[in-house]
Amino acid sequence: MISDELREGYTMIMLMLLTFILGMFIVVRQFWPVRNLEYIDYQVFLRQERDFRQYKVIDIRDATDYMANPTPDTINISLGRLAFTWEKYLLREDNVIIMSPGMLQSKKAVRILRKHGFECLYVMK
Repeated sequence: MISDELREGYTMIMLMLLTFILGMFIVVRQFWPVRNLEYIDYQVFLRQERDFRQYKVIDIRDATDYMANPTPDTINISLGRLAFTWEKYLLREDNVIIMSPGMLQSKKAVRILRKHGFECLYVMK
């Protein structure tokens, strides 16, 4: 028969192990590639801007960063607000180009929008 102290110690070790595994999964998931994600080169976008008029370009920088250096003809929705405010600016049928300071933020934005039913998503590199 196992003592209560030993059982509590075993339970604590298992909880710590599960917490570690879950934490590692969350960290590693950020680096996983996103399936069927297309990238648009910024220079190509600038040269062919007329071709991209039907796209909605969202800039996911924080509002303070965006206001300090705004990008013309873009919609600013910070990454932290994207899951809650996308409906004000976007329709699920829209072709959306995501601009961000880094690829990890872009991938997170893509995952958020895909969770809400978006299919035509592109990332500006």
